[in-house]
Amino acid sequence: MGKIQPPKKNLATPGVPLSEEEFLRSVKEAEKGPFYAVNETAQFIANWKSKYEKSHSAK
Repeated sequence: MGKIQPPKKNLATPGVPLSEEEFLRSVKEAEKGPFYAVNETAQFIANWKSKYEKSHSAK
């Protein structure tokens, strides 16, 4: 089994310059992702908790 290689460029490193082009590209990429309203997120979490509690209480 090989080692997991970290990305060659870590954009979260403090003190490392980030060009405006790289920043805008990262923002545009993030904007493509799914977005949920607060109440939808709360419902997802409640469903997850319910499933988690059921699966762990049976053991």
